[in-house]
Amino acid sequence: MKHLFHSIFFCVFAVLVSCSSNDEPEYPIFMQPSSITTTDIKGGNQSIEYDDYGKVIGWTLKPNYPNDASIYTAQYSYQNNNTIHIVSEESWLNQKRCYDETIQLVNGRASKSEGTFIYTEDGNAVLKKTYRLEFEYDPSNHLTVVKHAEVVGIGENIKDGVWDKAWAWENYLIWEDDNLKEFQDYQGKASVYQTTKYEYSIYAVSYPIVMPMVINNAHHLPLFMQGVFGSHSVNLVKSTSVLDNKGNITMSCQYSYEFDQARIIEYTETLSCYPTPITYNVTWIER
Repeated sequence: MKHLFHSIFFCVFAVLVSCSSNDEPEYPIFMQPSSITTTDIKGGNQSIEYDDYGKVIGWTLKPNYPNDASIYTAQYSYQNNNTIHIVSEESWLNQKRCYDETIQLVNGRASKSEGTFIYTEDGNAVLKKTYRLEFEYDPSNHLTVVKHAEVVGIGENIKDGVWDKAWAWENYLIWEDDNLKEFQDYQGKASVYQTTKYEYSIYAVSYPIVMPMVINNAHHLPLFMQGVFGSHSVNLVKSTSVLDNKGNITMSCQYSYEFDQARIIEYTETLSCYPTPITYNVTWIER
């Protein structure tokens, strides 16, 4: 599953939608990806649903492992012009992770969020947490800092003053020439736990499919693709490398693409941990 998680986070698709100067993001009618599928045993099949305005309302990822019962699902609702509500679930065999998060928008861009996390085994709650995220951007609309804070407990079970002693850390995103070059993940520690570096081709693309990072949870990715977390990289991702806290490469991945009318219809990833290239097919719909 560890390799699968890396692959998921490198390969989730995305569409760029520029942020509006109004309170609500613009959702024009245009071509957006509805699915990314593969028959490879090490790959995963994704689908995405939109409403009539092109807003994402559902996302699913189902790994291809023949004996793997894991599945990732998320539903999105838009309570008002400044709020997105997400309910998501990650399940695997007897384990389940449930999230309930509300994102606050400022000028169509995520400013902060608060959510709950419940981890269960065999239907019994093992851990309950409440978390908060804050997002910072540079003048070019690139996400640069994600501030994390979390405490044990949900709702009335959270004691007074506990947020003053919350488990807190920050993750950093380093940009160069409008491309994300490095993602520094602290994972709650005082120093960088893991770094992901990205290389790009010389080709720019309006609707990239391979996204180079994850905000916090998998359910953030479809929103990142629509510009809720700022602009994404302008060039095609060519390769990624994951480094541990000592600078050793623990995993790497290479990408190649095929196009039809400027849209990516197929791409291939070659993981260092899996010698056979994995080919994905992309289906587009008008939204």
